[in-house]
Amino acid sequence: MTARPLALALTALLAPLAAVAQTSPSEPSAVTTADEAPAATPVDLGAVLRSVETHFPLIAAADRDRDAAEGELLAAEGSFDPQWRTRVNGGPVGYYNPLTLDTQLTQPTQLWGTQLFAGYRFGQGLSYTGIPIYDGKIETNDWGELRAGLTVPLLRNGPIDRARANIRRAEHGRTAAEMGALQTRLEAARTATQRYWEWVAAGRRLAVATDLFALATARDSGLAERVRRGDLPAFERSDNARAIVQRQGAVVTARRQLEQAAIELSLYLRDDRGTPRVPDARELPRSIPEPAMLDAACIDRESREAAARRPEPRRFEAQRERERVEREWAENQRRPAVDVSVAASHDLGPGAVSRQGPVLEAGVVVDIPLLNRTATGRERVASAAMARAEEQRRFAVDRVRADVRDALSAVETARQRVDVARREVSLARELADQERRRLDLGDGTLLVLNLRETAAAEASIREVDALLDWQRAVAAWRFALGRPQGDAVPCVNARP
Repeated sequence: MTARPLALALTALLAPLAAVAQTSPSEPSAVTTADEAPAATPVDLGAVLRSVETHFPLIAAADRDRDAAEGELLAAEGSFDPQWRTRVNGGPVGYYNPLTLDTQLTQPTQLWGTQLFAGYRFGQGLSYTGIPIYDGKIETNDWGELRAGLTVPLLRNGPIDRARANIRRAEHGRTAAEMGALQTRLEAARTATQRYWEWVAAGRRLAVATDLFALATARDSGLAERVRRGDLPAFERSDNARAIVQRQGAVVTARRQLEQAAIELSLYLRDDRGTPRVPDARELPRSIPEPAMLDAACIDRESREAAARRPEPRRFEAQRERERVEREWAENQRRPAVDVSVAASHDLGPGAVSRQGPVLEAGVVVDIPLLNRTATGRERVASAAMARAEEQRRFAVDRVRADVRDALSAVETARQRVDVARREVSLARELADQERRRLDLGDGTLLVLNLRETAAAEASIREVDALLDWQRAVAAWRFALGRPQGDAVPCVNARP
């Protein structure tokens, strides 16, 4: 192939890349990296986590569950609101025409199910035939009757009743909802952290692919001059053209991966209105932080405390306690009811002598259940539900311990991989530099140089992947311990 046809072929091959290079940096398809793009404030992990905490929809949904649990508790506490009841009866037409008024204020309490009451009653006839003799008990003195008293359940509904059980169940339900919201926060923060570092790693891969492509394009003019002088075969430049096209495809693929990672990150990075914001390549950080060593003594302490800190076991524990309250109430309902009531009353104003002075009354009501199948069935249901929640709690504790062990293994393995990748990158780059000097001296071939450069680029990508795995493992380590993302990494010391 002569120099002119070869130049035309290279021009045709490079035309698509030139069009890409002229694309505006603000467009999604622009080939821009943190090294090439105009300066911009990098997006840091803290901004992503703050966005997650403020605008992430699943966290907002979990908060609504917590609000609903608060509402359930308020509704249960409403069983102890005071109640006022008034009744007025009259008979304006007929032989008898009485007029009665009865009003009473009742206050349930949580003190052994005691119920207090106080009221006022008035009963008079509208004429001399107003109240029949068989209803004489509704008649009061001229100014009416005051009364007050209390009712105390001794067995059934004494230690616990439905209203108090509902309050205790609602309190445990609120705890379960809070633990569910905390679990959602931890999971969202962990996933957001991983998506952030995947986006950063995608940017570094694009930078590696772009640098590799730039080496081949920058070398083409020198190869053209050597072919023109006749000290290099024309097929060597053709092989470089092949490498250019191949590396151009790698750039396009890396750019697509960066765009995909940015779109995934936008689910967690949101603007002030909560709308997903796709970060621009110009906002990429320039590097991924270095891995560090782990403190063995701290690891043991944190691992022991993880189960108590993670929300999943605590959520199942709260569910178990809810069912324990239900079982306690069902057991109580199997007992006979023995209710003691005491009431005092006093008629006011002129009237019958028999109604003068205070009156004290006491009574006992006994209610003995026979078969009690309803309470027995409810007790069995509650016992089964409590046992189920306990087994779920036990598995959650096992899951936490497994998460901690797996995260520790991943952290240490990723750190070792970074060290190995660093050595590989150093050796691969050294070999590529030596091969490049050999080619400049006429002692090497472009084919071998391309292989050396590709190997160095692949080693650099493996280094990026190892750094990414370290960040993923750190995020999983924080989650396994129940620690918020973005804080200092537990048990991680500075790299020696």
